[in-house]
Amino acid sequence: MKTAALFDVDGTLTPPRQPITESMVRIIDRLCVPFSVAAGSHLPLLKKQFFEPLFQYGYRKKFNAFLSNGAIQYLCDFSEGLSVLPVKSFNIREFLGESDYRFLIDTLEKTLDLSEFKLPGSLKVFDNTIVFRDSMVNFVPIGRLKVEGPEAQTNRNNFVAFDNKDRKNGYRLDVMAHLNRELAPLIEKKGLKITLGGQTSFDIGIVGKDKTNAVTTLFESGVERVVFFGDALFEGGNDYAIREFEKTWPADSPHKIETVHVHSYKDTIDQLRQFGFLFE
Repeated sequence: MKTAALFDVDGTLTPPRQPITESMVRIIDRLCVPFSVAAGSHLPLLKKQFFEPLFQYGYRKKFNAFLSNGAIQYLCDFSEGLSVLPVKSFNIREFLGESDYRFLIDTLEKTLDLSEFKLPGSLKVFDNTIVFRDSMVNFVPIGRLKVEGPEAQTNRNNFVAFDNKDRKNGYRLDVMAHLNRELAPLIEKKGLKITLGGQTSFDIGIVGKDKTNAVTTLFESGVERVVFFGDALFEGGNDYAIREFEKTWPADSPHKIETVHVHSYKDTIDQLRQFGFLFE
């Protein structure tokens, strides 16, 4: 059975919001099965975090990258240079139409103005809290910087601690419940879906225009078994669509899906060894 390994990036192949390490690139280079990635982030953010260091540390093969929560496909050819070319795209703004897209953005902006979702003064808000990523919208209560320095990293860590403190469900889960209520018309009419993105944000996309797109595309290319590794396979996480896909996949199908929850990029290495996916 032709098997392919499919990976989330942030928190699975890299430390959270940090570049991939040289040792992890060495592991990827030792894979004995085809390799693809399905990431929540978009290309500009992943260049510094993943693509450039992957090439810098000597990776020289071809692979597929499904970015912006899996909806936009790129063919990556590092054999002669750092080449990342678009293959298939999707635009959430065009899909929703201007009126519904404006309703979405207005709802996000108003949410952070509500007293119940005001952040404490100890947390800073950097740059944009709403980031358009072509196929999805990334909503970040503490804002998104193109490059995170020590101050932003400390702020991120403080937000992660705050997210799980003094609330029954957690700050982001409370915000997500509110957004699901306020955006119910788009959820019902347009298939809008809100998931947790990484440690600090929300990924807002369209059902089917997510990481399951990577799985079906690999099947169409001749792969018979896809093993997905991700750190957000829990309900509400931006990898969960693949776990739901796995649960409803027909048992008699010639194609097989497996999902593997990992706790860090180091755990990913241990899991790859257990699966026998590395040349020793």
